[in-house]
Amino acid sequence: MGYSLHAGMVVVADGTDLAEERLERVLTTDPGMGVIRHADAGYELAQKVAKEKGIVIPMNK
Repeated sequence: MGYSLHAGMVVVADGTDLAEERLERVLTTDPGMGVIRHADAGYELAQKVAKEKGIVIPMNK
């Protein structure tokens, strides 16, 4: 993967409630961190999306 940073997250979607909870968590948190990073860097679109989606960015207050 070159110089990219990743956690190597693996989730099995087997239809159970626990798998659904884990999938929702990882598919929300990972992109959310991207929004936070861009909002923190000052990108207006990311700041707008964070506000619309209710993403709390403590350092931006």
